[in-house]
Amino acid sequence: MAVGKDSMLRLIRALPEPDHGSVQVLGVDEFALRRRRKYAAILIGMVTHRPVDVLADRTAATFESWLRRHPEVQMICRDRAGSFRDGACAGAPQAKQVADIWHVLHNLAEAVERIVGRHRAELREPLPMSADATPAGETSATEVDIHGRPRPLVARTHERYQQIHERIQRGDSLRAIARELRLSRGTVVRFAEAAEVGELLSAATDRPSMIDDYRLYLHHRWLEGCTNASALTREIQQLGYRGGPGTVQRHLRAYRTGAIPTNAPLPQLTVRRVTNWIMRRPEHLTDTERKSLDDLCDRSPVLAITTEYARRLAVILRERNNEHLAFEVWLADVRLDGQRELRTLAGGMRRDRAAILTALTTTHSSGAVEGNVTRIKLLKRQMYGRANFDLLRRRILLSP
Repeated sequence: MAVGKDSMLRLIRALPEPDHGSVQVLGVDEFALRRRRKYAAILIGMVTHRPVDVLADRTAATFESWLRRHPEVQMICRDRAGSFRDGACAGAPQAKQVADIWHVLHNLAEAVERIVGRHRAELREPLPMSADATPAGETSATEVDIHGRPRPLVARTHERYQQIHERIQRGDSLRAIARELRLSRGTVVRFAEAAEVGELLSAATDRPSMIDDYRLYLHHRWLEGCTNASALTREIQQLGYRGGPGTVQRHLRAYRTGAIPTNAPLPQLTVRRVTNWIMRRPEHLTDTERKSLDDLCDRSPVLAITTEYARRLAVILRERNNEHLAFEVWLADVRLDGQRELRTLAGGMRRDRAAILTALTTTHSSGAVEGNVTRIKLLKRQMYGRANFDLLRRRILLSP
């Protein structure tokens, strides 16, 4: 067809919008026009899974205005964004709101991850006490290099901790300390809030490594007689390892000096990994993962109670067996003795109680809305450089 691109775009803009008729079950979600700067909202008919309209922004007032023009809406499926909740309450008070269960579980996982991150120091397994145990105040074996010298990061952390706390005892303000030591105020606050230097070193000496997931494999291969670091690197690269042989050589250095563990090493405890274990169904954990999590909960009462609360709520949300009383009991228990992150989550869920309770008794979710948001990303990439809102809206509504 011999036609210019501008003429084609003008014809697309002139096409009539499709008539979707009455929409009784509506889905709504936001998508980015410019990430972190400008957002729009997509409205989906949950029966047909087709776009009904596209709003120029995600404010409550715009959503309320659209709902007032469509009084036939009886149910609204949404995430837990406050703007959509407020717009639905004002524009369609007759409609039931359904909070998406996946988003509630995602909010729970974020709260659990923040709690685990605050207790990062407890992820380290305590060293067994023996006659040659490291005395208090001295550098442990995990904090020195192969020559017995303290690692630079560890030595610097000890020095800064001492400098900052000496000045705090002297009465200096945090801002004055930051100016004198040429540190950011956030760094000074972090050092000042630490009860001991071990809290700071836990993040410095136990950082996750690309080789963590392959320690068990390397252990078994070494015991089988394969001690060539290059050969072992090629083997674990076939399993997904993306690093080089240098990391493998450093990991095997202890083996070459004769310090071969008698037992297979347990998985490295990282914040993300522990959060994943807590949020997964218990029956889906391996024996090693279950043992590692149980040992961690034995060492940390805070993480033990957090695991209990997270799993209780996850069961309520996943089963969807109309557990209204169990949900109310969970909110009350968390309010009494839950960590502050869980209390904050519970406060938001209490404000959104009606939508969450409705989600426990219906099969509706925001899955179809999320699928259309993914399709919008494809349309935006096809229109790179010409994605004005009016043209994008036409393509969303008219694309098959």
